[in-house]
Amino acid sequence: MSCPAFVMTLRLRLSSTGFAALGLVAVLLAVGALFPAVGHSFGKLNIPTGVSHLLGGADYGTITGWFRSEIGSIYGPLLISAMAITGAVSATAGEEEDRILALVLAHPVDRRRLIAAKAGAIAVVVWLIAVATWLGLIGGVALGGGGISLGHISAYSLHLAFFGLAIGATALAVAVGTGRRALATGVAAAVGVVGWLINGFAPLVGAIAWLKYLSPFYYYAGHDPLTEGVDIVDLAVLGALALASTTVATLRIQRRDLRA
Repeated sequence: MSCPAFVMTLRLRLSSTGFAALGLVAVLLAVGALFPAVGHSFGKLNIPTGVSHLLGGADYGTITGWFRSEIGSIYGPLLISAMAITGAVSATAGEEEDRILALVLAHPVDRRRLIAAKAGAIAVVVWLIAVATWLGLIGGVALGGGGISLGHISAYSLHLAFFGLAIGATALAVAVGTGRRALATGVAAAVGVVGWLINGFAPLVGAIAWLKYLSPFYYYAGHDPLTEGVDIVDLAVLGALALASTTVATLRIQRRDLRA
């Protein structure tokens, strides 16, 4: 890994990451504070099963269901995916389109070490968002009257981090492989959105229920870490996806002619 490249990439992302983390903590605190006033009156929404799956069960009557539906099903994965994708794409395909990457590599810098450094910096961004989620959930649950253990909050934050790493690494692989910012952003976003839809609707049709195992969203939320805790197999799958995608990126950069 190239330490200067790691530090530079991380420094360029710290400002946006800090604001995103602060916003996330504020949202989590607000969501927690609202639960005593409105959560119990909502209860479990009577909506179609597929939509209920998309909303994390749509159970607003318990604090676990409240946070699962409000944060776990959409807001949390959306924010961490956005930070991972934009960071990975900007640091690679974005720099190539801006004619920066080729200039850097004109110096005696090993391509694989450079991409590994950028991947490491984006991983730090993902972990910072996950830590902000952890802190926000602790405060939000306290404001909501308690009811979710620290262990389960930690489990959810860990699953969220691994999900972000997997999506970010996917964006990195496409960005490095194509040098196209828009394409990499679109592909990585599609992986997340399509995975979310598959995880919600595929289990409703027996013939295609197996498709949920192809969705990274299933390994993030399928076993409900806010209730059940850490699932080692899920983390292993997401970690393997992140590692494989990063490996593809480091190998692919060796074989490409970059735009100068």
